[in-house]
Amino acid sequence: MAKFYNGSGVSAVLTEIITNTDKELCIVSPYIKIPIQTKNYLKTVDNKNIPFTIIYRTDSSLNEDDLRYFNELKHLDLRYCDNLHTKCYINEKEGLITSMNLHEHSQVSNWEMGIKFSRQNDSELYNDVVKELNYLIEASKSYSSKQKNQETKQNHQLNYPSKSSQKSVYKPKEAPRKGLFTQIINSVLGEQAYCIRCHEPMEKFDLEKPLCYICYAKWVRYKKMDYPEKYCHACGELKPNITYGKPICYACYNSIYK
Repeated sequence: MAKFYNGSGVSAVLTEIITNTDKELCIVSPYIKIPIQTKNYLKTVDNKNIPFTIIYRTDSSLNEDDLRYFNELKHLDLRYCDNLHTKCYINEKEGLITSMNLHEHSQVSNWEMGIKFSRQNDSELYNDVVKELNYLIEASKSYSSKQKNQETKQNHQLNYPSKSSQKSVYKPKEAPRKGLFTQIINSVLGEQAYCIRCHEPMEKFDLEKPLCYICYAKWVRYKKMDYPEKYCHACGELKPNITYGKPICYACYNSIYK
């Protein structure tokens, strides 16, 4: 169940949330000046190819050292939002709502407190926080001055199949005959499927509904079939060109329907 922490405990929980991240991390802090140790932890997350988001307040300033550091991170989505005041740190398992900014002064000098909660023991609270964070992400804007990351993404995209060369995914109402794709029978039976946005395992393989309940609640607000997602619904791997309209990667499509 949710648990209260004082200042030193809040710093420890923040470190745990970052280091225990396996799939996705979101950090919301109006003011940012990242301590060197926290930078090392975040760098480890980035080295594991784990996507993570940092949102800060529009009218706050990032120092040059942090900007250089952000430019080195390949999987960071850095965003800013007007009138941001909340502080929240959350991964796929647990979260922290607190008074503490991701700022070295706050972690050392300020009198802080916070509440830690988990997806397993506080599911309603966790889901409500995720829902609100999704609204916040939609309201925020991407920090567009990360030139190095933009160049990296452009170079990386050169290896991707072009849109014209990728075949659209056929979405049958019923699964194909099992004899035609024995190698993926577990997927058809619902024993292996993944949310294309958050990578959570799903009980049912369904090309018509490739998002988990939480992510679908966000998607349905706009219903953009071509909105870029992250993970193949069948194999669960991080893949390019995944969308709600095309929820499985090219390799899985060939395995299932050819």
